[in-house]
Amino acid sequence: MKGFVRLMTVVVTAAVFIAACSKDKDSGKIMLDSSAVFFAAAGGTETVTFSVSNIKTISVTSKPAGWSEPTIDLVAGTLVVTAPSAEDIESGDAVRTGSFSLSGTTPGGSIASATLFAGIVSTEDLSEGNKVANSYIATQKETNYLFDAMRRGDGSQLATDHVGIVWQSKSGLLQYLDFEDGKASFYVGADSDNDKIIKRGNAIVGAYDADGVLLWSWHVWVADYNPDAEGGSVDFNGYTMMSRNLGALDNDNSSSDKILASYGLYYQWGRKDPFIGPDTYQASQGASATMYSGTGGRVYLKTVESSAETGTAEYAVQNPVTFILGTSESGYDWRWSEDAGSWSPDDNVGSKSVNDPCPYGWRVAPSAAFKGLAIKEPLDVGYEPYYDKFGWTLTDGASESLFIGAGRRIYRNISDENEGGGSIQNFYPTPVQDKQTRNTALYNQPWVGYYWTTLAAAERKSSAFYFWFNKSDVETSGVQESALQYRSNGMQVRCVKVRTR
Repeated sequence: MKGFVRLMTVVVTAAVFIAACSKDKDSGKIMLDSSAVFFAAAGGTETVTFSVSNIKTISVTSKPAGWSEPTIDLVAGTLVVTAPSAEDIESGDAVRTGSFSLSGTTPGGSIASATLFAGIVSTEDLSEGNKVANSYIATQKETNYLFDAMRRGDGSQLATDHVGIVWQSKSGLLQYLDFEDGKASFYVGADSDNDKIIKRGNAIVGAYDADGVLLWSWHVWVADYNPDAEGGSVDFNGYTMMSRNLGALDNDNSSSDKILASYGLYYQWGRKDPFIGPDTYQASQGASATMYSGTGGRVYLKTVESSAETGTAEYAVQNPVTFILGTSESGYDWRWSEDAGSWSPDDNVGSKSVNDPCPYGWRVAPSAAFKGLAIKEPLDVGYEPYYDKFGWTLTDGASESLFIGAGRRIYRNISDENEGGGSIQNFYPTPVQDKQTRNTALYNQPWVGYYWTTLAAAERKSSAFYFWFNKSDVETSGVQESALQYRSNGMQVRCVKVRTR
């Protein structure tokens, strides 16, 4: 069976290992045709097809506890696998997941091997019911997920030939990626340190044409978070807003690990594809967290200055790992021209643009959603309670939510060596006067917050909700509802529910 089978729930993955050639060059291969196959329930049976090269016999050398030994037909090239019964699983006599080891022997006695992973899991179509978007949330461990890989977030068609992982925040976050019948499929397992929760992270899945050209890409947000569940959202100014940043794995500033998990992803205004956050919670060196390919290799952030060639919607779509720096010629916009890409209208929360990065039913927050928000914490107690908190609890008097101060990705090259653009910067510069010399210098305070809105302003800028922490004078810490920022900045996004006017 090639690809995946919808309605079934066991994953079987093949990793092919080729035996080293013997001295007489006698070697063989076992090649499983499917990276994944899914059973509908415990006790089901499915057939995996395979092909061989110079193999005389195949045997099973190990199998998961409680699973029957597969039936192998070397002539027909079939491997019949049967999942254990529900009773055996519930009693503990059988495990839900495990691996089959296959060993093949060549006529000359050399060995070839293949590994078949099997596990009883569930299946969920994230785009079922025409719920297409540029971002999908996966929340359940040991699940095979599908989504429509033939349509952009606005429903327009794509000529997808195959799919691939552009980057992921953890190696093996999305497993067994496949494409069949217009759907991308992938499997998400349990966390390696805690098998009770999902393996969390972010990934970008790309759609490619037959020539390997990237046509479109989707953000897959893997988290134990449901914005529609209790506590998943907060109401501000009549808008239902997610209670964490887009792409965040937490919303908590009680420890450095939780702060880092709460940053979420960084977006250039008007672009749908996110950029990964920092490698440490202070973002002290401006370095990005590690990104991985589908095969576990490293993926690196690239930067390029905006030009007539690079500052276009087409270039942005085909280069989702490239941060487009603003220049004086572009007005420090990543876009070379005004119509290269934008988000939804600020005054119409019932519409979403083709570039909106939020999941189905949600959109980038308009400027009005942040109106009147104020810092809840007392500011007359000195800096010690807040220095390492990297965020404020903001309230409109009725509702409240923690907002992490994640800084921003810098919009332009900032040094004589043509470096620095695209790196993460998270400090609030404060003028401090030396009492002896009376000289004033800028002192970098530890953290600020920038959250994009959909309001496009004049002079190639857009409006951001902005807050800061001032260690030198905590009582002057504050918020600004509308701070005009260059659009090539990479900043945070909070999504709000799409609604009619």
